[in-house]
Amino acid sequence: MIEQNTKNCEKSILQLRHSLMQSLKAVDQEIISRLNKSIPLINDIGKHLINASGKRLRPLLTLAMAAQFNDNSKKPILLAAAVEFIHTATLLHDDVVDESILRRGKKTANIIWGNEFSVLAGDFLFAQSFELMVETESIEALSSLASASCKITQGEFQQMQIANKPETSIANYLEVIGKKTAELFGASCKSGVIISEGNVEQQNAAYDYGFNLGLAFQIVDDLMDFNNLPNKMGKNLGDDFKLGKTTLPVILAWQKSNPKEKQFWVRTLKELNQEPNDFNNAIDIFNKYNIFNECKKKTEEFISISIKTLKKLPDTEIKNHLIGLA
Repeated sequence: MIEQNTKNCEKSILQLRHSLMQSLKAVDQEIISRLNKSIPLINDIGKHLINASGKRLRPLLTLAMAAQFNDNSKKPILLAAAVEFIHTATLLHDDVVDESILRRGKKTANIIWGNEFSVLAGDFLFAQSFELMVETESIEALSSLASASCKITQGEFQQMQIANKPETSIANYLEVIGKKTAELFGASCKSGVIISEGNVEQQNAAYDYGFNLGLAFQIVDDLMDFNNLPNKMGKNLGDDFKLGKTTLPVILAWQKSNPKEKQFWVRTLKELNQEPNDFNNAIDIFNKYNIFNECKKKTEEFISISIKTLKKLPDTEIKNHLIGLA
């Protein structure tokens, strides 16, 4: 079932990309143009991460939402480029904070150029994103993405505060990933509708679609740290575990664990005193309590909400692809 859902999602993304091919090319051209105008080192760092980018999901969502309202102007292009710059900036900063060495199978910018240059390049991309947003001449779209940018940083702070704390509540975890990940998904969608002059109800529906999609996306991403192969995820298996990150599988496992197992979580995650076989032991505990299925159920709740919100948006082929993507 999971494999089939993955294939359906990938098919929908391909269909979306095909439908929006010209717009996506224009976004890439806009990104390259902006980077070419910067100093050479920023250009190198920016292109390194942009070229290593995955499916351009967030700008794709912006373009898709605008396309539902037949907006063929340059404004959605500028907005989608801004969204990608915001996302890329957060990745640069994330990799410095997490001391990551790989992203999508390639060396991270901080490993190649060092932390100082990576942080400054991230700052440049953030600033560039706001310049792009201003050019759309939409204060509402600017407000939506500016708010998301603030919340992303808040989420990063809160994620650090719950690190090494498996006893964290699910509510607190959801608040963190809501700000850190889901907000940009929501704002990417909402701003696409704003720029295309959709009404307030449609703007809010687009935000809810993206936000709930983002929550599901992050839970799956957290699961993949324990349940996938390094060459498929683009990072080392078990990175989050080694750093003691507090994610949904860890929280659920802590809640179900017996006293001996809780001692294991204290040693490995709170104290970061890890032994070679501890990662496999953690997976054994997950399997014992059916944690992967528990997480899957949670993602399905958010996906269900996400799809329902689309009822308020125009009935188009793009909308069908968005349902499939979710």
